[in-house]
Amino acid sequence: MLVPMILCLKMFLRRSGAICSIITLALLIAILVSLNTVVNHLALQVETLGSLIAPTGSFVILGKSSTALTDSRIDADLASKLTNLNYFEYFSSQLVLIANLTNGNAGSTVKIRGLVDVGDYLKSKGAYVNGTTVKNSTEANVGEILARAMSITIGDKVVLAIGNKQAEINIVGVHRSQTACDAELLIQIETARALTGDNNSISLIEFTIKKDVDVRQALKQIVQLLPENVKLVQVQQLKEFAQQVNMQMVTFLDVWSIAVYAVVAAASYVIATRLITESSYELTMLKALGAKKHLKFILIITYTITVALLGAILGTSLGTAGTQAAATLLRWVKPSLDITPFLEPHQALKILMLTVIASTIGCIYPALKTTRTKFMEQTL
Repeated sequence: MLVPMILCLKMFLRRSGAICSIITLALLIAILVSLNTVVNHLALQVETLGSLIAPTGSFVILGKSSTALTDSRIDADLASKLTNLNYFEYFSSQLVLIANLTNGNAGSTVKIRGLVDVGDYLKSKGAYVNGTTVKNSTEANVGEILARAMSITIGDKVVLAIGNKQAEINIVGVHRSQTACDAELLIQIETARALTGDNNSISLIEFTIKKDVDVRQALKQIVQLLPENVKLVQVQQLKEFAQQVNMQMVTFLDVWSIAVYAVVAAASYVIATRLITESSYELTMLKALGAKKHLKFILIITYTITVALLGAILGTSLGTAGTQAAATLLRWVKPSLDITPFLEPHQALKILMLTVIASTIGCIYPALKTTRTKFMEQTL
């Protein structure tokens, strides 16, 4: 029975329907492979870029479970413990809040930042200040973006409110730093604490390391003093940001892969069903020649998996070669865009294996259904 099965398999594969099925599956796999090659290139660039970044710049200590600066709360006593270390060029305890700001008849929700020394903070940001910096608890500096949005000028008196607590603040200066604080209101930390009624916590600690200090050694000692509920992050974290973007791309790729393999399974179901319908005569002849039900089942499964495997191989080749050709053409058109997509061998093997698995899942049901069909029910 093995020889007739092999002959039937060869005959099935020579049909035009088999060629169409292989091409269809190949195009699906080619899309998946092309996405993998581009993501691989981006991942390599992220790794290369990350290796060039030294741990310098500003650092922030904030709550480990926080999702935003306004959610972060850490013990205020931690700041006094860290100031005993002689590593810091700049050190600032900050309390970041969301408050309701009223300027005359206009009102809006804004972010306020309570600072021990507002002038020192603005200096660290390289800010330009029109007016003066905050000197006492009744004064505030407003960022240029926020000032324009709410028509705030120097000399205005605004009202800050959090819950049932309010404070009247006099605007003494407008600052521009080209950073996020241009959309914030800066006040003394005592004023911010009066609005919350909490004197025992702050949102974050921001600091920079002296130039003559070993940054890695300093960070190692600082981390040892931190409690478990806080974390240390670098403000200029290009590597981490790029990795997060790359992770989101990989997540999208995984979701897309599931969709592609689901289509492969559905296509395999159609391929197996079509084979059974168009080859009922051959299958019936095998039955008449004494072939067992499981041999017919194996024939259908083998045919479908072979078609899927050939489609996966062709699709992997098309996807890899097509993406590289497109990247080369793009470099000719725009030399500044240097993209070198590639596919790892283990990724190619994974794609082939998952394609075979998806195809097997898709064709099992029609193959089993055929084995349960009686001989005389089949049309010659």
